[in-house]
Amino acid sequence: MKRQLKMKDLIVENAIKDALIRPEGKVDWSNSPFLPVKLAGKNAVGDFGEFCFKHLSDFIHDNATIIKKGHDVITKSNKRVEVKTSFQGKNGSFFFNQIYYQDPQTNKIKDWDHLVFVFVEPHRIEMWECKQPTNPEKHFARNNGWCWNRSSSDKLDKQLWAKIYERECE
Repeated sequence: MKRQLKMKDLIVENAIKDALIRPEGKVDWSNSPFLPVKLAGKNAVGDFGEFCFKHLSDFIHDNATIIKKGHDVITKSNKRVEVKTSFQGKNGSFFFNQIYYQDPQTNKIKDWDHLVFVFVEPHRIEMWECKQPTNPEKHFARNNGWCWNRSSSDKLDKQLWAKIYERECE
C-alpha cells in the first residue's frame, strides 16, 4: 500500500510539473503592464474592457455606468453597449466570442445597440466601436453566439467600425 501511495504521489507531482510547462507563443507578456489582469482570469479580462470603455466615456463627458444586464454599459447619451475584450493570443490573433443577439438561456432579445471591441497587446490597447450590425452573419462567425477571430484590428470592416481609443503602454 505504501509503495502504491508513493507511486500515486509521484504521478500527481509529475503531472502538475508537466502541466505547468507551457509552450511558448509568439507573444511575450512577461513585461506587460496588463499581465496582472491577464493572469486574473477571463472575468477580470472582461471587467477590464468594460472599465476601459466606462472611463473613456466619462473622460469625454458621456458618463457611463456598468450594469451587466442585457448589455454591459449604459452611457449618459443612452448608448447601450456590449463590450468584448481580447488579450492577444499565443498565435498573435484576437478572439472575441459570446456576442449574443439574444440571451442563450431565456431567448430574450439582448438590448445592446453598440458593440465595443477592446484589443489588448502586451504594450498596446485599442478600442473600436460600431452600431449593432443588423446582419451579424456578414461580420462574424458562429461559435457560442457570434465571434470574431483575426490577427489584428486592421481586419475590421472600417465602414462599420471606428477606432475610439488607442494607447501605447510601457
